[in-house]
Amino acid sequence: MASTLINLYRDKRNGKLGGVCAGIARKVGVEPWLVRVLAVTALVFTSFLTLVLYIAAWLLLDDRPQVAEAGPSHVKSAGWQSGLSPNDALTRLETRLQGLNGRVAKMERLLTSQEFRVRREFNDLDKH
Repeated sequence: MASTLINLYRDKRNGKLGGVCAGIARKVGVEPWLVRVLAVTALVFTSFLTLVLYIAAWLLLDDRPQVAEAGPSHVKSAGWQSGLSPNDALTRLETRLQGLNGRVAKMERLLTSQEFRVRREFNDLDKH
C-alpha cells in the first residue's frame, strides 16, 4: 500500500537478493550496482539499522508490476548505461570529437578568409 503512494517497488528481475536495491536504483535513475555499493557501505558503518531497513523494505514493498514497456528494456539512454566497454566509449567519443573539430576548423577557415571579408563589406554597404 505504501509503495503505491511513492511508486517504489522491489525489482526482482534486476535484483540480486530481494530486489530492494534494484528498485531504489530504478526509482532514482542510477545503476543498481551503485545503490548496492552504498547499501553495503551503510551496512558496514550502521549494520543493525541498515539491515533492519533492508528487511523492512523487502517485506513491505510490492514487486514491480510486469507491464509492457514502450521499447526494449535492455536499451539504456546514457553512454555509461549502455554497457559499452571503456575502449568502445572512448572510440565513440573520439570520433565525435574529430567531427566537431572538423566543423570548427571549417568555420575558422571561413571566418578568416578573404571571401568572408568581402561578403561582410557588401552586407555593410547594403545597410547604409
